[in-house]
Amino acid sequence: WTELVKSHTKQRHQQAALWEFVQTELIYINKLKIIKDLVIAALVHLHQYDVLQEVKPNQLFSNLPSILQAHQLFWQEVVYPMLQEVRRTGKPFDPLRLEAGCLQFHERFLAYHHYCWEEENNLEFTRKQMESNPHFLAFVQWVEKHPQGERMRLGDMQAKPHQRITKYPLLLKAVLKETQEPHVQRALRAMLTSVNSFLESINDFMQYKDEQLALYISAQRIEGYEVEGINEEIDKVKRYEATRNVYLFTHNVLQTEVVALLFSDVLLLTKVQKKAERLKVVRPPLALDRMNCVPLKDGSGPSRNHESFTQNPDGEHRMEGAAGGRRRGRQEQRVSRILVPCLTYI
Repeated sequence: WTELVKSHTKQRHQQAALWEFVQTELIYINKLKIIKDLVIAALVHLHQYDVLQEVKPNQLFSNLPSILQAHQLFWQEVVYPMLQEVRRTGKPFDPLRLEAGCLQFHERFLAYHHYCWEEENNLEFTRKQMESNPHFLAFVQWVEKHPQGERMRLGDMQAKPHQRITKYPLLLKAVLKETQEPHVQRALRAMLTSVNSFLESINDFMQYKDEQLALYISAQRIEGYEVEGINEEIDKVKRYEATRNVYLFTHNVLQTEVVALLFSDVLLLTKVQKKAERLKVVRPPLALDRMNCVPLKDGSGPSRNHESFTQNPDGEHRMEGAAGGRRRGRQEQRVSRILVPCLTYI
């Protein structure tokens, strides 16, 4: 950048930060092109000879071509015009030239939602293929040794997108730190807010998909009590609310081992059917808005009109996500002591 910008003494740190934004964007695009033009293209070529038909490109890289296309457009419409202006005039990089593009992250990079959601499945699929498929292992070794691969390992290729998208706040913060003009600072803060909001939307999308999967798995295990929505709009809202808090936890109810499914509006008590590994509803659904938490005086066991839950030694109950081990750390919760030891149903 020092060869392009003629007067940069006072702004050299800011200009260096902006140059890093430009340079790393181009490097990233070239990395994605290597993945598309080398790895994906080679795999598609092998399919023409009936080799590795069991491995599809999207099982390794999800919708990575869509991400590449989005960044190529970002480069053409936002980054490259800024670079062209500096080359033409010799003036310093103007951070405001990035403003429109950064404020459009939600629209430009929506493809990241799907990629980040599928990334865990892609990594797991790759791992299993590496362990069990000698043809795939040979293919990976060929890719990683190929001169055009720039010594990237397959796992590094798969991690590139989420590594890049989470780096934008750091790049913008570096520019903001070295910017003195108040109006430019305000613009950079707005860019940061937009980019961070987009990253939060990715997390929200992944959480929603996790909860949706948990709800689906629960529905597949439950026998009986099929409820149809009144209409499409209400059914849509109902499903959304139901996926907000879907947890699975096990307790003793009246000395009977049960599995309780806590949804956003009801508590469903079920019993495991060992032969079919399904859940049978053993009580009518308990509406949460008609339920009060009332502590028993002696805490010794169930009393009249009470549903008593066995208390753990620590006085709490652990809940485990119905989606199994998938992102278990985020789904594990603790029920407050207010739920112990009993629930009164009005």
